[in-house]
Amino acid sequence: MRHQQRPTSKRRSKRQRCRTCRSDSGKRICPALNGMLICPECCRAKRAKIPGCDERCRYYTPLIVSSRTHKPPDFPMHRCLVSRSKDTGMLIVVGTRKRPDGNVKAMFLLLDLWKKGIRNCFYDANLSEKQFERVAQRIGKDYNLLESAYPDDASEPEELIRLPKNTLVIEADAAIHLDKGVRIVKHEEASGGQAIDSLRGARAVHEIFIPKKGKWYVWLRVLFDGGGKDSLWIGMDDAIPHPWNRKGGPGAIKIYAESPAQWGHWLWDSGVNNNTGISPYFFEVKRTGYYQLWSKGREPGSRLDQILLTRSRDFNPETETGGKPLPIMSLPHPYEPVALAECQKLIRHAVQIATAVETELPWEFKYWLRDMWGDITQFPETEGSLYKCPKCGADLPQQAVDLMIQHAQSDDIQFYILCRKCGGEFD
Repeated sequence: MRHQQRPTSKRRSKRQRCRTCRSDSGKRICPALNGMLICPECCRAKRAKIPGCDERCRYYTPLIVSSRTHKPPDFPMHRCLVSRSKDTGMLIVVGTRKRPDGNVKAMFLLLDLWKKGIRNCFYDANLSEKQFERVAQRIGKDYNLLESAYPDDASEPEELIRLPKNTLVIEADAAIHLDKGVRIVKHEEASGGQAIDSLRGARAVHEIFIPKKGKWYVWLRVLFDGGGKDSLWIGMDDAIPHPWNRKGGPGAIKIYAESPAQWGHWLWDSGVNNNTGISPYFFEVKRTGYYQLWSKGREPGSRLDQILLTRSRDFNPETETGGKPLPIMSLPHPYEPVALAECQKLIRHAVQIATAVETELPWEFKYWLRDMWGDITQFPETEGSLYKCPKCGADLPQQAVDLMIQHAQSDDIQFYILCRKCGGEFD
């Protein structure tokens, strides 16, 4: 007997198209898009990124209430980055915090210090290291904030030093942190005219980006006074040192003079003439990403000028340069590491500009600012005028500042004003 279908008043719901991606999953009415029907995926993608997407939305309100009610976990600060290019007044400030599972939560802030203050904000609560790098690169390219490794006004070096691929040159005095026992010393033969000298145990910390896994051979440009003043430590967190010097702490390599012939003049040293069987010394890196590279004083009077890391075992900067400093090359990466206080200062300055010119702050910025960066009222303040000279960073006359505020929201007007010293008297 054929099955007889029973009559029912219920009818199968008809699928409706999303008005933005044209999928068949249109389920949500978006008040920010004038009641347009969109799918959940488009809702998540546009959330807090378009005007009108706020607490009035039934899908966004629970997230806002949750962020206000439940204190987010206090993950440790992982890194603070700023995009290298600042010639348009815009830069990206990046902050990440390390999760217990090894992933990071990240906030990308697009700051406009010439006009509107804050342009955009992107936040993600769970990114792997690889995902973070992809997002960071993509955002840098989308906003055209990648800077050339060689500035246009850079003069050509008298002698061309051909550095191998995957080689980093780091200025010792350009550390993001110097312990109290580290002092910057002047020397006419040092790169940039200055180097560092450290008391025993005092560290100078650098944050660097390692683009490839494997062995990174280390060379130091040093000046040893001699007579018990001819050694120091160099180390890298989360890397395996070869050879490891236990007295220097985890990740430490000891660099020292093999003979008095190395005293009294600048040279590149890497323990080439050593009895360890390792030549030159190196760090073994297990992952790509950001690392803290540090030098530590062992004997005062051992001055450090430059640090070189290279994947090439055969490259010897001492024979290539005769002990001279190497030209500094910017890393092929859109961001450079900075201190937390520097990022906080930039953010507070951008908020001050946005408030003065009435720029609406992104929702993600308002709700996740404290979680990522802390209490903005405790951030370092920018002294002087609201807008600064783009060339030297000096204060601008109030008349110039008032003019920039007047045209800050005009997208069809692009200009900047120099200070009197850089551009002549302001008219």
